[in-house]
Amino acid sequence: MKRKSYALISTFDKEKIEQLCETLIQHKINIISTESTSKYIRKFGFKCYAISKFTKFKQILDGRVKTLLPEIHASLLFKRNNKNHNKQFNKLSFPRIDFLIVNFYPFYQSQKKSSNLNHCIEMIDIGGPALLRSAAKNYNSVTVISDKNDYNLFIDNLNQNNGTTTLRFRKKMAVKAFETTSSYDFIIANYLNSNKKKFLKILNHENISLRYGENPHQKAHYLKSLDKNSIFDNIVQSGKELSYNNILDVDSALDCISEFSEPTCAIIKHCNPCGVASNKNILKAFTNAFTSDSISAFGGIVAVNRHVTKEIAKSIISNYFEIILAPSYSKSSINIFQKKKKLTLIQTKKIKKETTTEIKSINGAYLFQEKNLIRFNKNYLKCVTNKKASINQLNDLVFGFKVCKHIKSNAIVLVKNKKTIGIGAGQMSRIDATKIAVSKIFNKNKKITFVAASDAFFPFIDNIQFLLKNNCRAILQPSGSLHDYKIIDFANKNNIPIYFSKYRFFRH
Repeated sequence: MKRKSYALISTFDKEKIEQLCETLIQHKINIISTESTSKYIRKFGFKCYAISKFTKFKQILDGRVKTLLPEIHASLLFKRNNKNHNKQFNKLSFPRIDFLIVNFYPFYQSQKKSSNLNHCIEMIDIGGPALLRSAAKNYNSVTVISDKNDYNLFIDNLNQNNGTTTLRFRKKMAVKAFETTSSYDFIIANYLNSNKKKFLKILNHENISLRYGENPHQKAHYLKSLDKNSIFDNIVQSGKELSYNNILDVDSALDCISEFSEPTCAIIKHCNPCGVASNKNILKAFTNAFTSDSISAFGGIVAVNRHVTKEIAKSIISNYFEIILAPSYSKSSINIFQKKKKLTLIQTKKIKKETTTEIKSINGAYLFQEKNLIRFNKNYLKCVTNKKASINQLNDLVFGFKVCKHIKSNAIVLVKNKKTIGIGAGQMSRIDATKIAVSKIFNKNKKITFVAASDAFFPFIDNIQFLLKNNCRAILQPSGSLHDYKIIDFANKNNIPIYFSKYRFFRH
């Protein structure tokens, strides 16, 4: 004989309970509940058993203890496919709880509304989190719902599966249950912490103190992942202790250099590339990147995506840099670098790039977004003018747009033969960024020609006019301006190719 299936409901927030119970009854799932919730459910005309009917235990201590009972947790935790577990559980003569719907006492809302410590302590839920953890641990058999916003998903899953749920759904809800209990505990810990130092929940990380933050009066620390290779695990030569700003620059350099598969060098200053170049010869790539803007490169970070030889080391060490990043170093190159005691060498080949989420703290909150993982190529651009760019110009446009991705907006990148010759970064207006980029062009007397890439659309033709006047021969920009048609008309009249990118690459 098939044993009856039960759902245990224990909720402080009883919104949406009626529809939930209606679905459970339709699928012949019996409902049991705590005292207050069972009274609420019966008001709607649904049959609901009080949990005390089966436990023979009336809640005590003003409700502090009502579900902290072995029979309830045994029902949630016993493995349905384990004979020994079934034998032990059957001896209890207790309902089999296959569904658990729980939400907690609203501690967060209470401590926001009241300054009374005793009142807030009474709003710390004990039984609810314990129930959730038991059910979530046994998600192979038990469905746990910890958020009223998931009731509709639960109802749909029940309806689609004739009164049961899928393993995939149960696992998803179990993850959410553990997240719920974890967040709840951290809110309580933050409230009760007497020194008011707030906790931030970041697991599996080691705390490393830094000298200071962006400025000497700001304290800072670094949370190093315990299960991933970080920059601190890959220091070949330790110069000065890495600072907060160094770490940000290193991370920016790693992101930028990983954009390129061919031999490439990127020099980073204040999280912006000031020179990037690709070349068949990595030494030439470094030279080209450095001469892009040798003044800005002073004291920066050099990142290359090829093995560092003695020859490369000699060229790099003749200038002042703080940190070098490379997949690997020859012994002779390390010997040369050791002459600069304050220089740090980092090996990058074992550092795993983050490929999921970016997090930024703001006042009173945190911002999350997917990382920009687009690997830009020719397939993502479209010529919108009568004249098309040459193959070399097209390659330079793609190169320039890849660099744009790693420059603070507004970003303009001027390129000649896969070498940046002018970069305008972080300006409030695009025309100012364009003027700064053009001002960086070296050897102005030679009337050098170039192509230009912009991280977002040009809003007016003034940018195009200025670039054309200074020997720009092709332009790549995202579309989206109300004046796109004016820019295209102007380009056609002046015989300059313009390409539109499928993507915008803002970076704040």
